[in-house]
Amino acid sequence: MKNKLHIFGCSHSTDIHCSDINVPFWADYIADEFNLKRYPRVGHGGKNVEYILFDIFDRILNNDIGKDDLVILNTSHPLRFGTPRLQRFHKHPMDNDFDTYDILGIAKKSITSFDKLDKALTFNLWYNQTFGAWKLLNSVCDNVYQWTLLDIVELDELYVSIQYDFIHPEWPKKSKAADYQLNNYPDRNRCTNNPWQNIIKYPTDVRNWDDFIFQNKFGNDGHMAPDNHVKFSKSFINQIKYES
Repeated sequence: MKNKLHIFGCSHSTDIHCSDINVPFWADYIADEFNLKRYPRVGHGGKNVEYILFDIFDRILNNDIGKDDLVILNTSHPLRFGTPRLQRFHKHPMDNDFDTYDILGIAKKSITSFDKLDKALTFNLWYNQTFGAWKLLNSVCDNVYQWTLLDIVELDELYVSIQYDFIHPEWPKKSKAADYQLNNYPDRNRCTNNPWQNIIKYPTDVRNWDDFIFQNKFGNDGHMAPDNHVKFSKSFINQIKYES
């Protein structure tokens, strides 16, 4: 029996637009390259990190993830959150209400309004749940990779700034941006242990994967056009081969 490829994520981890014209999407190219059987359930449009964790729990509890399988994890946009409703999650896309792309703008600024507090605490939860998902998957599988829509350096700086502004207000405030790097975080060992491991790196001509998707989108839809899934998959395939 072939080992399996497991994909966890939102609509960027689905065959959106590809299925309409019956062509492979990026995960299919990866499965073919490594002779894997793609697990039939992949991402889902609008999924948030809680919903993705729900899928991970379900698959682990059913012993569906093998030690030698390949797992690719993307925990969606940081400002999405959901509430459990029986067998699924009802999403509340805060990225639509508050604008996902503004999330990095709250770093290293005075956060006083309620909407910014909501953003900060939602992001803090996403950050910790992302690493919870990563550690959980690594406990059952040896080949776990992750990709983030936004740049991990900016994500780390935002996380640390939130710790200073909200979680640990007793800490003295920092005066320059470099002080917000994760390596300078006083409680670093408690929060993470080299959290961004096996990260799939985005091409050098874009600032993050979100930019790549935007530049290769299908019309005004905001998702990749079918003919760009090959290029997207090659970044994954090349790095997995190199690290293996």
